[in-house]
Order: sequence, then C-alpha cells, then structure tokens
Amino acid sequence: MSVKPKEINEFTEKALQVIWDDGEESIFFYEELREICPCATCRRLRKKSRTGKLPFKKRIPLGKSGMAPERIEYVGNYAIRFVGENWCETGFYTFDFLRKNSVPAE
Repeated sequence: MSVKPKEINEFTEKALQVIWDDGEESIFFYEELREICPCATCRRLRKKSRTGKLPFKKRIPLGKSGMAPERIEYVGNYAIRFVGENWCETGFYTFDFLRKNSVPAE
C-alpha cells in the first residue's frame, strides 16, 4: 500500500511541504526536485553526465530561488508535475517517487 499526500503546500519560495496521509511530513527544495526530474530526457542527461547530475546549471541571484514553479498540477491520483520555465512538461513526480526521495521534516 503506498502513501498519498494529504496536503501539498508551498513551504517557502524555495521549498514545498508535503503532509502524507500516514502523518509524516516532508520538505522538498525546488532546486533538488528539479535535479532529480524523473522525465526520460533528464534521466538520459544524468546518465551521460560525469557527475550523475544534470549538466546545466542556471545562475540564480542570491536571495531568489528562480526554481519555484508557476503552479503545481495533479496527474491523475498518482503524481504531480511542476509547471514553469525551469521545469520539464513530462516530469511526473509520482507520490511513491516523492516519498522515496523525501527527507522527513523535523
């Protein structure tokens, strides 16, 4: 049985908060979510990269996240996707993927 988000909130302009239906809470930084984008193109780019990370890095002025999406959309009952200039249209973040990559909030 997989867990699902009970609530998804913008925690700060740089991070997202997910409260899971089992009571756990997770904080995700947008920049880190972008770095682990699950779309096929990003997976291929990470595989080809020497560092295992996406090979491009946009310079962001201090104090501005630049990675915050314009909006977050649900994809069925199993995922969310981030919409915005720095996000992949096909990067569907399944709830299982998010939970596997989460760090519990303290």
